[in-house]
Amino acid sequence: MSDPTVIAARQGQQFRGPTGPPMTVKIAGGVTGGAYSVIEYSHRAGAPGPPPHVHREHEEAFRVLEGELSLDVEGRTITLGPGEYAVVPRGAVHRPYNEGSVEVRFLFITSPALDGFFAEMADLNDRTGGNPPAYALRELGERWDCLFTNLP
Repeated sequence: MSDPTVIAARQGQQFRGPTGPPMTVKIAGGVTGGAYSVIEYSHRAGAPGPPPHVHREHEEAFRVLEGELSLDVEGRTITLGPGEYAVVPRGAVHRPYNEGSVEVRFLFITSPALDGFFAEMADLNDRTGGNPPAYALRELGERWDCLFTNLP
């Protein structure tokens, strides 16, 4: 029997998130055998978030810690406040963003794990000064089941 993995409040693998602020992987896929990952992230006030995208093999669940998170799912906008959750099913085009006037901080859970995607996205952003070309985003997304639906 293995010991449980404990991640303290300020611990976790941290890197630049796709929209700029630091992203913290609280529970990595390596700990869960790839079953899921838990990531803490934030969007600044008015941040547009990532482009609309779809996962054919992954679900994502969001839990707001502070502020309000807007979540477009299949043409419908949901606004989540502190303590609220939403689950985006496989195959649903979605986009989390912040149209509010204060920062939103949230957790998201991906199943199976997608923390490797975000680590590679951080590397891509570092290499391109935060402006990766559309072809690079498409290639990365295709490898990780994150298919962007509205890239130039």
